[in-house]
Amino acid sequence: MKKYIAVDLGASNGRVVVGNLEGFTETNRFVTRNEVVNGGVHWDILYIFSEIKKGLKEAFSRFPDDDIAGISIDTWGVDYGLLDRKGELIGMPYHYRDSRNDGMMEEVFSIIPKETVYQETGIQFMQINTIYQLFETKKNHPEMMAAAEHYLSIPDLLSFWLCGVKKNEFSHATTTQLYNPTTRTWSWKLIDALGLKRSLFGEVVPSGTVLGPLRPDVAAEVGAPETTVVIAGGSHDTASGVAAVPVVDDNPYLYLSSGTWSLLGIEADEPIISDKSLEYNFTNEGAASGKIRFLKNIMGMWIQQEAIRWWESQGEKISFKELDAETLECADFPASIDPNDDRFLRPNSAGMPMPQRIREYCREQGMPEPEKKGEYMAVVYRGLAQAYARYAAQISEMTGTTYKQIYIIGGGCKNTILNQWTADASGIPVSAGPVEATALGNMLIQALALGDIPDRQTGRALIRKWCLADGAAGVAAGV
Repeated sequence: MKKYIAVDLGASNGRVVVGNLEGFTETNRFVTRNEVVNGGVHWDILYIFSEIKKGLKEAFSRFPDDDIAGISIDTWGVDYGLLDRKGELIGMPYHYRDSRNDGMMEEVFSIIPKETVYQETGIQFMQINTIYQLFETKKNHPEMMAAAEHYLSIPDLLSFWLCGVKKNEFSHATTTQLYNPTTRTWSWKLIDALGLKRSLFGEVVPSGTVLGPLRPDVAAEVGAPETTVVIAGGSHDTASGVAAVPVVDDNPYLYLSSGTWSLLGIEADEPIISDKSLEYNFTNEGAASGKIRFLKNIMGMWIQQEAIRWWESQGEKISFKELDAETLECADFPASIDPNDDRFLRPNSAGMPMPQRIREYCREQGMPEPEKKGEYMAVVYRGLAQAYARYAAQISEMTGTTYKQIYIIGGGCKNTILNQWTADASGIPVSAGPVEATALGNMLIQALALGDIPDRQTGRALIRKWCLADGAAGVAAGV
């Protein structure tokens, strides 16, 4: 098979990998840095772009005689950059966790009823969504909005810097809560009602669209042939991850992309927008296949990660092996959290670290407060498992379908405790893997776009084979 470069950026870490569906090599790994500047949390986007180019240069250096056919970028959702008429970036892109979004949902709903927003977009209500970020910019930074001529999501922006083509990729555009998945166009109704310029929002292209070759200056800098193309793949990382789910039969299944965020859902032929999906606050995002990822966004391993980061910041050394052993010893600790409680959204602060928030939640709910680290983990994992079971049941209710399998993909699938507790809570067998779903899905979409494989199922079969050979899959039985 040809080789492809997947640039896979998460909200914590990024990496550049080169290879195909039979295996790949990492050429750079880096922190996707964000910085607090003038009171705002911003992505260090120039640093991130520099690290991408470093990884590209290493890839072309290591494989000078191989046919590296394409490059594609996937990232977290909702964040973006605004460009002026010359294509220059206006300001530093904000991080979705920045507090500027506080209260923006309510202000938008004072202009457009909440029900109308959902009927137009089918998107889960979260204050991080692009619609609320753009509204805040229009309200508090009108000079920035006046100068803006182009909206580009983070992967669209980085792709533009690589190849000079400005397009909005489908799967990422759907995360904005400004896209209508039924009409398959931007929601001009919402855009006009909020006073946003229509000209900001460009052509939405399908996942797997070949944007064009690398800019000559970029190709020269990274040592690449100028014929190497940039592909708008599944630009939203979950879209790439779901493309790689190693399904083996036609039995109805759920996917759970487990990482900083957990995303539990199905692939549907059409959007599911109803009174019940509004009540349950489910979302309809684009799949790389052109279908709809009907899912629930859940605050996932972020809560565990922030608790561990806090302990480490206090000088404690955390051994995951010891932490897992202690978690199992504390498995019967009688408390759990709702991971989607808004208090868990923010990063650690000196006045309110994540462990304190977990204790606070338990106290408010009349549950015992954890003290040992294993008790904290048991509280978090049980809360996540219960949430997965609850939302899986809601999906079954809304679709009238009994699901036979949960495929857990992404870095969180390595957590065998949570996998088993998820199977126990839901009563659905769990398959775990691949860990590298996002990078593999990214390359699968590129291979499809350039005709290296005939269809997605062929790619998924290769990924399943890769997982089994790599030992990257596991199973937890439901009860």
